[in-house]
Amino acid sequence: MEKYTVLSPWAEVDIPFAKGLNRRLDTLEGKNIGMFSHFKGHSPYILREVENELRKKYQNISFSYFQYPRDTSEIRNDPDYLPKFKEWLSQVDGVIAAYGDAGSCAMYHAFNTAFVEQMGKPAVMLQKRDILSSAKRGASARHMPHLRFVLCGLRDLSFEPELDSHVIHDLIRPEVVPVIDKLIEGLTSPLTPEEEKAPEAVGNKYAAETFTGTFQEINTYFYKMGWNHGQPIVPPTREAVDEMMRGTDLSPDTVVAEIPPMLGKATVEKIAVNAVMAGCLPTHLPVLIGAVQAMVDPKVHIVGWTCSVAGFAPVFMLNGPIREAIGLNCTNNFLSPYGQANVTIPRAIALMIMNISGVRPGLEDNAYTGHEARGGVIFGENEEASPWEPYHVEAGLSREDSAITMVWAHSRDYLGSCSSAVDALKKMCSPDDKGAFDPGCTYLISPAWAKSLKEAGFSSRKDVTAYITEYARKTFGNSPVRWMADNNHAPKYVPLPLKDPSISCRKFWSADHLQVFVTGSSDTPRCAVMPGSGDHGGPACIRLQLPGAWEQLVKEYQPVKQEFVNY
Repeated sequence: MEKYTVLSPWAEVDIPFAKGLNRRLDTLEGKNIGMFSHFKGHSPYILREVENELRKKYQNISFSYFQYPRDTSEIRNDPDYLPKFKEWLSQVDGVIAAYGDAGSCAMYHAFNTAFVEQMGKPAVMLQKRDILSSAKRGASARHMPHLRFVLCGLRDLSFEPELDSHVIHDLIRPEVVPVIDKLIEGLTSPLTPEEEKAPEAVGNKYAAETFTGTFQEINTYFYKMGWNHGQPIVPPTREAVDEMMRGTDLSPDTVVAEIPPMLGKATVEKIAVNAVMAGCLPTHLPVLIGAVQAMVDPKVHIVGWTCSVAGFAPVFMLNGPIREAIGLNCTNNFLSPYGQANVTIPRAIALMIMNISGVRPGLEDNAYTGHEARGGVIFGENEEASPWEPYHVEAGLSREDSAITMVWAHSRDYLGSCSSAVDALKKMCSPDDKGAFDPGCTYLISPAWAKSLKEAGFSSRKDVTAYITEYARKTFGNSPVRWMADNNHAPKYVPLPLKDPSISCRKFWSADHLQVFVTGSSDTPRCAVMPGSGDHGGPACIRLQLPGAWEQLVKEYQPVKQEFVNY
């Protein structure tokens, strides 16, 4: 059997902040203990109960509180809060952090608690037992693999009706009191030799690895290493990767981005390796580079999507001339996995999320149910049949540009056809907001649906999203108002409704996370929706960079036209 020598898809990681844990305190007596909470409103309540118990044990102990109110954000990268945080840290002797109670929440709080250690203060983090893997992966991703955790079984209290005496006495206290001694040990017990050492970049040896074997041996090895989802891959040989990199003028070692949570370096070569594995063509590489840029766009907090206990799916849309150049489907069956570009590009993106971002099931991705479209979806906007400017033009790019837009979806539904603009808008106001705190929705409307809206006076898709924002409404009782108020997620543009069951409020607090994409067949007015995007940011619209020899490359890799057997 023929053997192949292949390159690794795994990314290298820089570890500039690597260090061992800080020396522990000799005692908590006479110390000022920092109580560090994340954005959720119940987190300070937990720490107050910890304080009450510690005061019973130490007569001369003081406490200082800091709550970081931003979700899915790292305080080290936050210019608004970093100076305040550093000032607070300078005044405390050690830190107790709480509470890691959901996937991305635990991971981000571990990011930030690791930063406490890197800033020179001993820390221990209170963590929900069944989400420990998310917290541990977060600590390791920030080069603090031995960060100390104390486990308890307290559930996420975000959706309790009120943070009242019942929550404190019946839920928080029974879980906090039994672990107080372990929290004390976390700040005072001497370090082990392993904890004192700075960690090494364990994964980097795999990033530089080559492997020689048969087609089946390579596939088995890559699957065993967690570098593939299980479908057969194209062996990423040196020759195949070099050919893939003809899709860009960037050098192979150019770092397009460092993708969290692992902060793997998405070099052009690593992007190309994953592209070859997925069966992509060199003409697809500009799309994949743009997808990487979208992943790290400030509007998209990717760890919030990929490491949540909820299930989300990446959705991409292309605009501009590249759609035709790669044969991307923009009409009938645009969501179905028939065309080469429609299948291989999202697969390559999903592989990069595993191998460069570092998201694997049961480790970083702890979604309860997962998502059937986690491998990604890509389609093109049917610009030629749309009555409006293309999406990327409304986003500020030129019509001649090619662009990729990324959103994340929670679910999908079909609104059917519409008989009029009134009917169309009524249906577009109907999707469930999934109970999210900053909900969004992606509308996939046919050109005929869009034309009915244009003829009714909606001159752009922004007019449509403004209408939906105002008139898609729900009763007060169906809005997580307490959740948003207590968890630092109040809407940007309108006040939260008061506790008045007679009033209604918006389903979508703003149009920030409402997208209308015109795609599919132009024959009939149809609409599909993908509710749930928006909670952690987005969308991100990225201009694609084509190589100088693009036209020649397109000639060499013309999309193959399928010729189906007629029976």
